[in-house]
Amino acid sequence: MNIKNTIIPLILVSLLAALLLPTTILAKPPGPVLTTEVQGSECSGSVDPAGGTYKKNNMVPIEAIADTGCRFDRWEGDLSGSTNPTTIRMTSNKHVIAFFVQDGVVHEYTLTTDITGDGTVSPAGGTYQANISVVLNAIPRSEWQFDHWEGDLSGNSNPATIIMDADKHVTAVFSDGITPPPPAKKEVVGYFIQWGVYRRDYHVKNIVTSGSADTLTVINYAFAGIGDDLRCEILDSFADYNKRYDGDDSVDGVADTVEQTLKGNFNQLKKLKTMYPDIRVVISIGGWTNSDKFSDAALSANREGFVSSCIDMFINGNFDPAGGVADAGVFDGIDIDWEYPGACGATCNFRPEDTGNFTALLAEFRSQLDAVKLGLLLTVTTPASDSLYSKIELGKIHAHLDWINLMAYDFHGSWEPSGPTNHHANLYQSTTDPSITPLSVDDSVQGYLSAGAPAAKINLGLPFYGRGWASVRDFNNGLHQSAGRIPRGTWEKGSEDYKVLENKGYPGFWDADAKAHWIYNGNTFWSYDNEESVAAKMDYIKSEELGGVMFWELTGDDTDGTLIHAIGSGLQ
Repeated sequence: MNIKNTIIPLILVSLLAALLLPTTILAKPPGPVLTTEVQGSECSGSVDPAGGTYKKNNMVPIEAIADTGCRFDRWEGDLSGSTNPTTIRMTSNKHVIAFFVQDGVVHEYTLTTDITGDGTVSPAGGTYQANISVVLNAIPRSEWQFDHWEGDLSGNSNPATIIMDADKHVTAVFSDGITPPPPAKKEVVGYFIQWGVYRRDYHVKNIVTSGSADTLTVINYAFAGIGDDLRCEILDSFADYNKRYDGDDSVDGVADTVEQTLKGNFNQLKKLKTMYPDIRVVISIGGWTNSDKFSDAALSANREGFVSSCIDMFINGNFDPAGGVADAGVFDGIDIDWEYPGACGATCNFRPEDTGNFTALLAEFRSQLDAVKLGLLLTVTTPASDSLYSKIELGKIHAHLDWINLMAYDFHGSWEPSGPTNHHANLYQSTTDPSITPLSVDDSVQGYLSAGAPAAKINLGLPFYGRGWASVRDFNNGLHQSAGRIPRGTWEKGSEDYKVLENKGYPGFWDADAKAHWIYNGNTFWSYDNEESVAAKMDYIKSEELGGVMFWELTGDDTDGTLIHAIGSGLQ
């Protein structure tokens, strides 16, 4: 048989069949459709664009244009608020309504309040001009106490401030100390690293396209530092506020201009907050490589000036006064990531007095933040080992804090190059763990509770990365075995992102006692959290009535936001 003469006709027949296929089979399904309409009392205008079909998840800039004698008032439908121009993410078909009113007419919004338990809210409600800030005070009855806000306010700050950019309804939840109040919404705190915009190519826009913005309640921006003058300092001015974004990379699809002073991550985060008003952004000061001056800054002679400098720079927004870069709308609070009070971290610049000075430093931060505006966040990020957290007055510091982010990971890693291999963020102790002092998430949480930290103020930390060993003895699927070396990671030896580890194709294993996951290919071992271990930790958070979850950090997740979606579904 002449194979050549047989194959060529088959190819031609296949090509002809493909050409004759119905266009409905070959065509890609259309993307989501945007439609708009205009409403108003004796006024009108237009919306640009008036509509169209777009790629799924595209950020579409949209602008309401008022006719002469009119002005844009607000969005309704699949947009809300009064920001104009703004953007809309095309996750599905969207319909947007632009409302216009006569120019000179001030729009008003209605505030209503409710209570659960026994108490009152002052003011109980009212009508307010658009964008007015209203301070709400929850006042408990005798033998009751205020617990938290629900509705269009969240958290437990009291008094609290709400901005009237739409009709708002707020519920104050009171507890009698006997009947537990309804559970408050759990915090989901994710770190955004400033250097991620370089080789990692991770930008604020990725928080939206991955769907992470739908679950996050707080973003910790890492990091700010402490200068030689013991004042807060910017560590990367280009990434923070000088990097110019074009429309394709900007979170709202709108390009930066040369003239605008605030660009970079700070401007992108500010835009994100407009798109997702429930997300708050906190500046994290310190971290592993920037904690060496905390001990000096916390001394009584330096404390007030250091705190004042941090608040002026990040809350008042005076990022670079000489360069004209100032904006008070970026950050909603401060996170102190001192690694570690009274102990060695990356350096050993500490003193025994750090324990009391840390408490005093947080009291000073709380006092100065409250003087600027009630409701600003103050948090800390703290270690899991009792040898480190025992040097922190956990029973005292929580009074000044909104919450404590517990770094419940890095139990084992590259600092143990010969092994034995082990879990680095296991929920419970493993029955076969050979460690002299086994570590676990539960051990750390129970230690914090015993030291006086309230469960509702503990956010359980998760790693979006793994720890690994290579040349591992091929026994027990590699767990608790000796190792010959530390494997290379994409960014750091012995450490690798979740998104990379999930695609290695190694066999996966589960420690039912420890509620921990690992992979092993007969040579290389990696310990990391996957969807199953995250689900177990979310169940633990709910059963222990913890405040929520923190994770390090956003770039480690995959483009679909697999881990953060596991967090969101697990907390429901």
